[in-house]
Formats: sequence, C-alpha cells, structure tokens
Amino acid sequence: MRSIKFAILYLFFVLAVFSVKAQEPKSIMNQMFSTVKTMKTLQFSFDSKERVSGKTVHEVSDFKINAQPYKAYVYQQSPTKGLEVLYISGNNGGKAKVNPNAFPWTTLNLDPLGSLMLDKHHHSVLEGGFGYTTSLIEFLVKKYDKDIDKFIVNNGIVKIQGLDCYYFTLNNPNYRLIRYTVGVNETPFSIAKKLNLNYFSIIENNSGLKATEVIKQGTVITIPNDYASKMELYIHKTKLYPLYLKIYDQKGLYEEYTFSNVIINPALTENTFSADNSAYHF
Repeated sequence: MRSIKFAILYLFFVLAVFSVKAQEPKSIMNQMFSTVKTMKTLQFSFDSKERVSGKTVHEVSDFKINAQPYKAYVYQQSPTKGLEVLYISGNNGGKAKVNPNAFPWTTLNLDPLGSLMLDKHHHSVLEGGFGYTTSLIEFLVKKYDKDIDKFIVNNGIVKIQGLDCYYFTLNNPNYRLIRYTVGVNETPFSIAKKLNLNYFSIIENNSGLKATEVIKQGTVITIPNDYASKMELYIHKTKLYPLYLKIYDQKGLYEEYTFSNVIINPALTENTFSADNSAYHF
C-alpha cells in the first residue's frame, strides 16, 4: 500500500516539475515582451550577420532609437566606417538622410524601403531596436501556445559577453514552405508584414521579386509558413532583453544578431536626432 502511495506521489512530483519547466520559458519570454514594450529610448551596438545569396553579409553599427514617435540614428562601424543614417517618422517626406561616407560624397535622401537601402539587408531602418524582433517571437509563441512544451527547450543559464542569460531553443516542427496566391496590390514586404514573415525570405524563394514591387494578383508564389524553423534565444537574466539571437530556415542559419553596450531609456534629446548635430556629418 505504501509503495502505491509513494508511486502516486512521485508521479505528481514529476508532473509538477515538468509543468514548471514547460511554463518557465514562456513566463520569462512574456516578461521580455512586456519589458521591451515599455522601453522609450534605446542605445546599443548591433552585430548583424545575414545570409544573402548563399553568403554571409556582416555589419556592425551603433544605434540610437526613440520608440514613439519612431526615430533612429545609425552609425556604421563596419564594413563602411562612418556611414550614417537618420530617420524620423513623419519628417523629410518619409525619407531617411544617408551619409554614405563614400561616393557620391554627399548626403542622400532615400526611401527606407527602397532598393538602395534594402540592398543585401533582411530588415529596414524602420525595424531598429528590440520591438520588431520580439514581436515576431511573441507571435510564434502565441501561435503554438498549446504545444509550448514541444516548442521551447530551456537550456539553463549561460554567459554571453560576461552576462548571465537565459538560453532557450525554439524549435518549430511545423515550419515548411507553402504556396501563396497573391492578392490585390500585394508586395513581398506587405505579405511579410501581414503574415509575420521576413520579406527577404519571400524574395529568396521566388526569383525576380522586389521588396516593394506589386506582384500581379493571382500569382502563386512560394513562402515559408512561419518566420523560422528554429531560433536560439539568449535573454539577459535581470534586464530581460534579447542579447543574442540565431534564426534558422529550411537551408540553415539565416540570421545571427548580437546586441551589446545596451543602454535602456538613455536621455536622448532632439539634438540626438538632428541632422545639424555637430557630431554627425550629414
């Protein structure tokens, strides 16, 4: 009789521990989502590695971001040291000011969704900061909420840049390429935004498409059904922001992002986002 009671108690204990482990990553990520949404300003260095035409495009830039209204100043460290981008929502006719620090050696006013600014980039300057990235993760977590124990693996605490981080692996067994029939006035960018995908993955899987070019209605194209087949996510243990992220698709590693020198809610001023700032070269 005692052995039966012990077995029952042991079973309850195992189930309780399994439930806590399954829910802990979700709880931590929900805290991350909430934390990111409360950030008003942000300053950080961004190491970006993106797969473009089978090769890795590597950039390192410093960002200053104001969440509402959205403003962004970017200074590139590599590969073109001194390249600057300034974008302010509602200003400059919706265009970004760009100092290429190279030919034609003059400040340009460019469409942030145009071919020049999106060339060899998975994302636009409009998606700077943590907000866009975490919104994609949040969408996937909510979409597969019922299978959360299968979707997320808790790998424990690890150190990144000398900082303690939660390390989660997000596996997506449902990821696959599907056929999509284009609707009225749709572009790769608008389709990606509607379905929480990356526009570049749509272009990569369909020859001849351009980011913001309207595709003929009724055209059948190939798109992924989700943003990623797998993600490796490292979250700062106390400040709860994403410190390091690796994203995979059907071909392998698709994106790798590292955030460093992060300052949350720094005192950014109007001058921070002014082309007349004496520290800038527009």
